[in-house]
Amino acid sequence: MPLGNYTLYSPPPPAGGAILSLILNVLKGFNFSAETVARLEGKVNMYHHLVETLKFAVGQRGRLWDPSSYPGIQNISQDFLGEDLAQRIRQQIDGRGDHHRLSRYNLSRVRGNKMGTSHVSVLGEDGSAVAATSTINTPFGAMVYSPQTGILLNNELLDLCRRNVPGSNVIPPPVPGERPPSSMVPSILVNKGQGSKLVIGGAGGELIISAVAQTIMNKLWFGFDLTEAIAAPILHVNNEGHVEYEPNFNQEVRKGLQDRGQSQSQSQRPVFLNAVQAVFQEGPCIYAVSDLRKAGKASGY
Repeated sequence: MPLGNYTLYSPPPPAGGAILSLILNVLKGFNFSAETVARLEGKVNMYHHLVETLKFAVGQRGRLWDPSSYPGIQNISQDFLGEDLAQRIRQQIDGRGDHHRLSRYNLSRVRGNKMGTSHVSVLGEDGSAVAATSTINTPFGAMVYSPQTGILLNNELLDLCRRNVPGSNVIPPPVPGERPPSSMVPSILVNKGQGSKLVIGGAGGELIISAVAQTIMNKLWFGFDLTEAIAAPILHVNNEGHVEYEPNFNQEVRKGLQDRGQSQSQSQRPVFLNAVQAVFQEGPCIYAVSDLRKAGKASGY
């Protein structure tokens, strides 16, 4: 997907790349920049638009069916990446966050996923890049391991319980070979003109898309260096349309959002497990950052 001077490459459904693309596609239409968020009012305005966009994006998660198992939804990526959907969402975003029903965002039937993941971003000496996210879904996966290998088996079948049919409470049974929906968004952004490349992804279950989107915005739109872009506290919109704030999130911005009618979740999660790993190449210079939230370190030679 084109994103300013960059092209975003991210995995199609049932992975979350289409949702990440939708979020960035909507927000790029508002032309946010380092100058527009330099003052508190502009920063609150940007985050308000982000929260509203995340509400619509969360409402689309139930559409992340496996296209190979359901040929009738092969064109879902075109919907997410197209300008028509992005424009419709932009037109529905106004200055308030408190006078719209959840059904407006299609949130009424969304189920959350609070499980975890692991991610690595790699940039090769020849310029090749790999962004890889993996998971066994829940702590210790299915709690079954192979005596021959010692490998813990995953619990991915659980994610097949999180997809939904629009207008129905019925969860359809899995199709043999069906891949489950996922929040994973291993991504590569390339700017051929400037010789720049951002290899990025994250861990943290349902927090992944929120964290990766905000890191990309911080780095490419707001001029943060990569360490600052990853370390900046994030916000997240849950499946009830309420905002969850990472500890140390700017209190003035939080108040500004509340003044605009954005409701804070009453049950704040005790720990934010979001962790973004990224490598940025700009000409001959390479910057690699492992999220301090996970106490990791970047490595190279």
